[in-house]
Amino acid sequence: MFSFTYQFSRQVLGGWIFVIVIGSLSIWLANYWLGASTALELRKTSRERLSLYEATLLGELDKYRYLPFVLSGNEDVKELLTTFQDDTYFANKVSQSLAETNNKAEANVLYIMDKKGNTLASSNWQDETSFVGHNYSFRPYFQDAIEGREGRFFAIGTISGIPGFFMSHPVYEDSSIIGAAVVKVNLTPLQQQWNDGGENVFITDGNGVIFLASKKDWLYKSLRPIPSKQLQKLHQIRQYGASNFDILGTNHVSVAGDLATEIEGNRYLETKQDIANTDWKIHYLVSVSPITENQRTIVAIGIGVIVTLLVLALFIRERRQKVISTRRALEAEKMENMNRQLEIEIEERRRTEKELRAAQDGLVQAGKLAALGQMSAAIAYEINQPIAAIQNDVSNCVTYLKDENDQELNSSLTEISSLTEKMGMITAQLKNFARKSSMKIRPIDVVKAINRAGHLMQPVFNAQTVHLEIRTTPEAMLISGDEIRLEQVFVNLYRNAVDAMKFIKDEKIISINASVIDNQVNVTVSDTGTGLEDHVLNKLYDPFFTTKSNSESLGLGLSITYGIIKDLKGEIQASNNPDGGACFVLSFPRYIEK
Repeated sequence: MFSFTYQFSRQVLGGWIFVIVIGSLSIWLANYWLGASTALELRKTSRERLSLYEATLLGELDKYRYLPFVLSGNEDVKELLTTFQDDTYFANKVSQSLAETNNKAEANVLYIMDKKGNTLASSNWQDETSFVGHNYSFRPYFQDAIEGREGRFFAIGTISGIPGFFMSHPVYEDSSIIGAAVVKVNLTPLQQQWNDGGENVFITDGNGVIFLASKKDWLYKSLRPIPSKQLQKLHQIRQYGASNFDILGTNHVSVAGDLATEIEGNRYLETKQDIANTDWKIHYLVSVSPITENQRTIVAIGIGVIVTLLVLALFIRERRQKVISTRRALEAEKMENMNRQLEIEIEERRRTEKELRAAQDGLVQAGKLAALGQMSAAIAYEINQPIAAIQNDVSNCVTYLKDENDQELNSSLTEISSLTEKMGMITAQLKNFARKSSMKIRPIDVVKAINRAGHLMQPVFNAQTVHLEIRTTPEAMLISGDEIRLEQVFVNLYRNAVDAMKFIKDEKIISINASVIDNQVNVTVSDTGTGLEDHVLNKLYDPFFTTKSNSESLGLGLSITYGIIKDLKGEIQASNNPDGGACFVLSFPRYIEK
């Protein structure tokens, strides 16, 4: 019951773990897929916004692109640059005209410079930040104009401090460049629009410096370190005033299979593209919060579904457990009755086993006594001979005593002592064989058991003219067992061999070959008898099976032998020799001292 409950609990737990694992995997896949699809959608939107912002910027600049060209063809501007450079009145007149033009164009500043970079007239000539009288020959847009090109340059104003985009055009007189017309466009309102719209947009130049941005904190910071040579040039042309060009801290992290840019602790998907006809790049940052929000939503939904399934599973399991509990109560009652019945059967089996063991010991002892009975005639013959000799020697001793023949008397007494010692050895072997086994398991010598069984059977061998040949190897042949029971094994095999050769007229030989192979002790007992018939081999070890008459044998010898060998953890196999006679091969595990 405990095993069943434990196994069932493991199955339930395994099911829950499976549901949680599959659910978690599904949530992770859904989370990843939704994040990736959201990121793709944000990228698509970002590219569209970038195109819009680029078009807006270029459109803002193109509105004023015509002004330098128009001013370069104005006759008053040309006269100022050729004839009235030192005439303040005429210069003010041109400045007034520039101011009126700028009121309609709505640029930041319009101004005229001679070919040395000096500003002669400006639309802001009456302001405190007037450009008149200042030299801007260091500015790249002036250098481009003097060299006959249209100038394009973004910089912070050296007088006003207001950043702007400068566009210039050369002023020609008879194919000669006499000066430059310049318009400054203030892009601050454009940045304000980006900021008011909550957008994250910035534009970088070829050095990676941010000069337009929706966030003021990012202005004039660099995305990467600026080489010292290039940094020196920026300070020389005073493009960004006294800016230090601090590095804007960025870090790239993976979000939903995409690469996000982390700035000041916030993560964005950054999309950028080049602006046509410039070395600028426009960057659009969109927060990854829609991705994380969608992922949190799908995770919350997934967890809710899993929890709901688990709660439902718990409810179903509880209902099922109630049914199982009721069934188990009935089964427990039946199991209790079965246990009581089983205890009774176990006790009965133990008693039966005990009786069987006693019966087996009785059979073993009976087998020994039966063997002694069958050997009694030969043993009696062996004992009668010494007794007759002793009687004869005693009569002689009386005669020698009367004749005072001490020498012959001593010889007869010595002979009597030798004969009684021989009788003592025979009776000691019989007594040792007849006693019950102690059943103690200890190391025993197989060769010793073979020899002792041979000595015990020697009277029978003599009576039947049987020769015992024992061949062994020098190795110690020790096994774990009981010495008396092992002796009985060989006595039984010797007896069977003697009986098998009873009516043989040829030489009767029992051969014993004992050897050690690996960790096995092998003993082969063979005879030169009539051998075993095929139908006998299948029933050889069955109790009460015998090929002799009932008066000669009970059929327990080989059955007892088989049982003893099995108790000693050995094996026995019977077969016929090619040259005739039966062969028994015994195999025992070798005892190895530790």
